[in-house]
Amino acid sequence: MSKTARDSSMNDAKNFTALVIDDTAIIRKIEEMLLNSKGFKTKVVENGQEAVNTFIEGNFFDVIIMDMEMPIMDGIQATKELRAMGVKGLIFGVTSSELKSDIQAFVEAGLDEYFPKPLDFVKIDDILKRLEK
Repeated sequence: MSKTARDSSMNDAKNFTALVIDDTAIIRKIEEMLLNSKGFKTKVVENGQEAVNTFIEGNFFDVIIMDMEMPIMDGIQATKELRAMGVKGLIFGVTSSELKSDIQAFVEAGLDEYFPKPLDFVKIDDILKRLEK
């Protein structure tokens, strides 16, 4: 793929959808704005149970940005449930936790990749690269 074609698609994710799951309103807004600026169509929810319910309702997303620590249902349990339901979209876990055991449990729940918080444009570009494969 030429650099020009790759750069063009990197700035145009209009065909991609993303679900943002985080219990902190400002984090949800920042992640939504970052994804929208790259052309993603986004939906945001506050906890893992809402994410699971969103898929039960028949919705599909190319990318799921999942916080690890949330009330009602945390990211680890939500990721396990989504994978058990057959969700194939890319799930990217984000957390501010630095405990290796927590991160390992999160990854083993079914993440495609883990990112330390905060999400930024470089990480969004990494996500786009994964979607282009």
